[in-house]
Amino acid sequence: MAVILIINVLKTGKYGAIALVSSALMLVVYPYVQTLGTNIDLWFVVITPLNMALYVIFSALFGPLLALQAYNLKQPKACKIKSGGSGVFSSVISFSAIQCPGCVSAVSLFLPISATTFLATYNAWLTLASIALLLAGIYFLGGFKKNKEGAL
Repeated sequence: MAVILIINVLKTGKYGAIALVSSALMLVVYPYVQTLGTNIDLWFVVITPLNMALYVIFSALFGPLLALQAYNLKQPKACKIKSGGSGVFSSVISFSAIQCPGCVSAVSLFLPISATTFLATYNAWLTLASIALLLAGIYFLGGFKKNKEGAL
């Protein structure tokens, strides 16, 4: 029976642990970064249910993407071409999405008011875009290709 590569990678102890730990860290670190370590409880009060669901989905996809990136880095290469990898790019870009309007205050120190207003208005769409980037990273890393069960 053929399953997609990401499932086989996550079944492997080492890569499954990487995915689990990095997803859990993202669940903890993201609110901390958004609030700079203060008023984390307020962050959970202010965040809308839609943004909370997107935050959980984002965190759940972040770990498998990182595990797949680590798996691909360990695979033998047919040629010596070096690449940063789509996984690293999409992880960095998707981490920069804004989750709640209350978090825009820190960003407003560095951006003009028009950009801050845009981020606050379209934060759910930006988070959806970051989730799409995570899925694109998994796709480009071959995570959705069929793989034989146990062939890793």
